[in-house]
Amino acid sequence: MPGHTDSERKFALWIDVLAGSCGGTLAKSILSPFQRIVVLQQLGQHPGYGVWQLARWVYAHDGLRGFWRGNLTSMIIRVPYSGLQFAIYGRVKFWMQDWLDRASGERGRRVEMLERFLIKCGAGGIAAILASAVVYPGEVVRLRLMSGERRFSGILTTCRLIYRETNSVRNFYRGFAASSMQRVPDILVCFATYETVKYALLDSPNPVLFNTNHATRNVLSTVVGGSLAALASIAVTFPLDVAKRRIGMSGQSNDRILYTSVGNCLRRVYAKEGIRGLYAGSLMEAVRCVPQVILMWFFIEGIQKQLSERCDR
Repeated sequence: MPGHTDSERKFALWIDVLAGSCGGTLAKSILSPFQRIVVLQQLGQHPGYGVWQLARWVYAHDGLRGFWRGNLTSMIIRVPYSGLQFAIYGRVKFWMQDWLDRASGERGRRVEMLERFLIKCGAGGIAAILASAVVYPGEVVRLRLMSGERRFSGILTTCRLIYRETNSVRNFYRGFAASSMQRVPDILVCFATYETVKYALLDSPNPVLFNTNHATRNVLSTVVGGSLAALASIAVTFPLDVAKRRIGMSGQSNDRILYTSVGNCLRRVYAKEGIRGLYAGSLMEAVRCVPQVILMWFFIEGIQKQLSERCDR
């Protein structure tokens, strides 16, 4: 395919939607217990609690099911979000590359790694913004459910309580700017890093560390690409994720702290808790995020391959 690496393929839209929906949802659900701990650490409502203390707190208050509290809402959000995001990403990525090919008048030209990375960054950013705008209200509901407060006992009850706070649907978009500031670079870095690293390893004409058969190289390149993508994303965007969650719970926790903006939140967290506050939960996030990203891409690419092969028969 012009301008693309040998292993990159353009699939039918419905295949991308289904693969993105299933792959993203399955991977996130499997690692949901780690996400619950990360959220509690980010909210800062249990100062001095380590991972095991928080795990015991969750189990004591909600039992084993507590580790998946909010996961149903997460799945409801994740299915359309992942599907939209992945489908938009693929379309925009190939469109941008084809447009550059036409503009240069050199179809089939070799694309340098930096250009490939920047194209994927642009596609990831656009996909994240559009998909986030659709599903963000569900994220607000999910965060309230995961906070552990008893009054947020179910999806419908939580929706009513959120609406009554201001008697406006605008409350469902509280923190959307912070969320976008975190989510856009998160997806941008994650997608671009993963695909750039993976296909650089997979399609290298002179593989050194991956000098095995194609199937094994595919697995190894997915693991390496997924791991680096997850770690790069955490390093760049984790403080913004902390701000997003704290703004989303602004005024709801026991100390009733109100944050007026992302910058205000980051400054106040840093002043009170230092750099550790900005990266509270980042270690557990890495434990969760690395396998989740790897699993997500295994699921997505596996589903794409199976569905495509069935259609070709």
